[in-house]
Amino acid sequence: MSNPVTFVNVIDVEPEKQPELVELLKEGTEKVMKHRPGFISVTLLASADKTRVLNVAQWESADDVKATQSDPEAAEYAKKTAGIAKASPGLYQVVGEYK
Repeated sequence: MSNPVTFVNVIDVEPEKQPELVELLKEGTEKVMKHRPGFISVTLLASADKTRVLNVAQWESADDVKATQSDPEAAEYAKKTAGIAKASPGLYQVVGEYK
């Protein structure tokens, strides 16, 4: 097994649209993402000021992320997200973790 990767999407949103965005991300995770090969987990974080949502997803590999991004169902959720917010996605490797 390769080292898992972390997909982080920082999504800027108008405060009044944050609840809609959160529900959209929850729905996409439940219906699509968690059923994709390589999926490990998703954590959704909503900023207290209601202007941002973080989508932090763990995947088995970067190839699994790329395959999911090209999946038509996943692309539809990305399109819906883009319709109400500005996303800044990226892939990351864990370089330190402290507990």
